[in-house]
Amino acid sequence: MDVSGRIGQVRRAVAGAHPVAIAAPVGSAPVGAALIGSHYVGRRWMLGSKAARPFIHLLCLHRGSAAEIRQGGQVIALTGPALIWLPAGSAEYLEISAGATADLLQLRTGVWHRFLPPSAEPAYLALESAAGIMTLPVEPELVTTMSRSIGAIATEIALPTRSGAGSIMSAELTLCVLRFWRLFAGNNDQDDQGSNADVLSRFRRLLEERYHQHLRVSDYANLLGITADRLHSLCSRELQRSPSELIQQRVVKEAATRLEAGTAAVKQVAFALGFKDTAYFSRFFRKHTGEAPGMWRRRVAARVSAGRSRPTLNFADWP
Repeated sequence: MDVSGRIGQVRRAVAGAHPVAIAAPVGSAPVGAALIGSHYVGRRWMLGSKAARPFIHLLCLHRGSAAEIRQGGQVIALTGPALIWLPAGSAEYLEISAGATADLLQLRTGVWHRFLPPSAEPAYLALESAAGIMTLPVEPELVTTMSRSIGAIATEIALPTRSGAGSIMSAELTLCVLRFWRLFAGNNDQDDQGSNADVLSRFRRLLEERYHQHLRVSDYANLLGITADRLHSLCSRELQRSPSELIQQRVVKEAATRLEAGTAAVKQVAFALGFKDTAYFSRFFRKHTGEAPGMWRRRVAARVSAGRSRPTLNFADWP
């Protein structure tokens, strides 16, 4: 389901859900808005565009809702409450999971600023030039507030002849942009040590949730709303390890735990950790531990049966 292909439609989702509204003549209008109600099946929006001026998307994902985006061959899972900024061309598609509720702003690059007052120019310039996907976990109250604004924008687009429609849409769009820009600017304050600690804390949570997805450092940086260089700098300075090392070490730690504690075949452990090739998993594990997975498991079993301590890996867990 392409958000560009459902112009002017207003449809009902499952009984009791709010309307699913796409309100934007995308061929000409610089701004579009969608209210995505709970539905019994997931729905997909193709975000790739060959237009001279493609669209930026701002997704408002409600609490308890899930979605995913595909970016450069990688599928990145999203959970609400969160605000997600998708620069033009940054993702192939957006899929909203069954039962999820969300709101979507559609902004045509280079022209959507026509609806903003001069005072919002710094926010426009900063967000228009953002190159990477930004995912910012937020409080549910902020999602509700953003949702109301996006709903108001959708209403004004659907009824453009009403008195003051343009002014109301401008005001609501400005509030959406400024709220997101405030979060974006706060997360990119290089001198804010509290912000740095928060970035590392969120990186740790993301890594715990997604280590088996084999995301790249740039993927984690995008989800955190920062650059890969900043994530590398923070990890190297604060944890004395690069993000890549931390990602790999988390996978190895989980592999060792599963090999020690269970009886599953090495192939099953590999697949559970996202490896499609058992031989590659074995080489990966040997590189970090010095032993093949089967040998590691046998050595652990022998030490335990002899009443000796388990072997330790040659790296530390998170501080």
